[in-house]
Amino acid sequence: MKKISITLVSILLIAVAVPVWAHHSFQAEYDQSKPLTLVGKVTKVVIENPHGWIYMDAKNAQGRVVNWALELPAPNVVIRNGFDRNIYQTLVDTGEQVTVTAYAAWDGSKHAWAGGLTRADGRTVITLSGIPPQGGGRRGGQPQP
Repeated sequence: MKKISITLVSILLIAVAVPVWAHHSFQAEYDQSKPLTLVGKVTKVVIENPHGWIYMDAKNAQGRVVNWALELPAPNVVIRNGFDRNIYQTLVDTGEQVTVTAYAAWDGSKHAWAGGLTRADGRTVITLSGIPPQGGGRRGGQPQP
């Protein structure tokens, strides 16, 4: 019986530890010194925990269309900032051109942390997340003044 209890406790501890280990900080994955401005069309939106994603096609400096994966904060944060499922669907369905401010991934891949989204009318700015609070991270994030 003692062996079974120890085994169950071990499994429980591993199950609890995996999500914590898998989560990452802004500084570990994104480079605050590499802000991006992407202009293009939203092709897909995934709303999920712990982070959602916006996929968009934007032209690079050579004029080629590149699909970007832009990480969002948790769905409840995005909804609190006024960006709900209806807006997602409208952007995808209409192919409306948007401007997204973002921060590039350290590894140079075509994914970034979405900071904000401006719709085609230029007046509707949806704050997605900005930059998370800064502090010492694995990649040496600097504290905010």
